[in-house]
Amino acid sequence: MIKTGRVQLRDLWVDLKEFHLRAINLDIPAGEYFVLLGPTGAGKTVLLETIAGLYEPQKGRILVDGEDITSMPPEQRGAGFVYQDYALFPHLTVADNIAFGLKLRRVARKDIEAQILRMSKLLGIEHLLNRKPKTLSGG
Repeated sequence: MIKTGRVQLRDLWVDLKEFHLRAINLDIPAGEYFVLLGPTGAGKTVLLETIAGLYEPQKGRILVDGEDITSMPPEQRGAGFVYQDYALFPHLTVADNIAFGLKLRRVARKDIEAQILRMSKLLGIEHLLNRKPKTLSGG
């Protein structure tokens, strides 16, 4: 089973030329779903990219289960995110797209199947698991 951890941002500052995030504090309990809402240019994507390790903050800390991952490279964080425009592999089924990252991380097959089932039920897409992206409406 995939472990999800508590994510904490402590006084996070990110400076990207013309754009700045200032003094961001956030606490997301383990296993919780969390949504960032805001207008274009508010910093939602920059915040997610910083948590994923694409940007290193000038100040503050990023903690996962109490471990400081602020300076950890992205490939060691065991996390990922998807941009607003979804990207699916067209040659894979919905189930295989869901499983893709888990397979890369060498998660056990039974755990992958359990995750596919859990996520598809949560999203209400169990009936779409064997379909390819081109057969989906995108809505």
